[in-house]
Amino acid sequence: MKCCDIFDVFAENNNLIKEYKHWKLLVRNRNKTLGNCVAITKKHHEALSDLTEDEMAEYALVSRDIEHALKKAFQYDKIHHLSLMFFDKHTHFHIIPRYKKPRKFAGMEWTDDFNPDPLIQKNPPVSQEILNKVKEEIKKHMT
Repeated sequence: MKCCDIFDVFAENNNLIKEYKHWKLLVRNRNKTLGNCVAITKKHHEALSDLTEDEMAEYALVSRDIEHALKKAFQYDKIHHLSLMFFDKHTHFHIIPRYKKPRKFAGMEWTDDFNPDPLIQKNPPVSQEILNKVKEEIKKHMT
């Protein structure tokens, strides 16, 4: 299978929250909402249908872990799991907490325009320093 640079794209070295047998969970470096994460398969697949039963079963664990941690850390109102792969041709899910009202964290006010497409939020990028604070807050609540 073709190799790719997805772990560089999402800055694994800076943003890794937790590593599983088949997945890596990272805070998303292009954060759109507070606590925006990405779960990436360790093995390169270009289609969800290529995932093994073990990989899919483990995603249920990843989902439970991150939803629990994000709820404890930031009290989201809704959460989305999106597998888009428009640009990064490697199986991954964007995990996007949604908020009806702004949240304050790390000296910032985080807003969510609640557009049905959460990836088109107009929020400016946040620094790695802020992302590190988000990552550490999530890690405090991981099981």
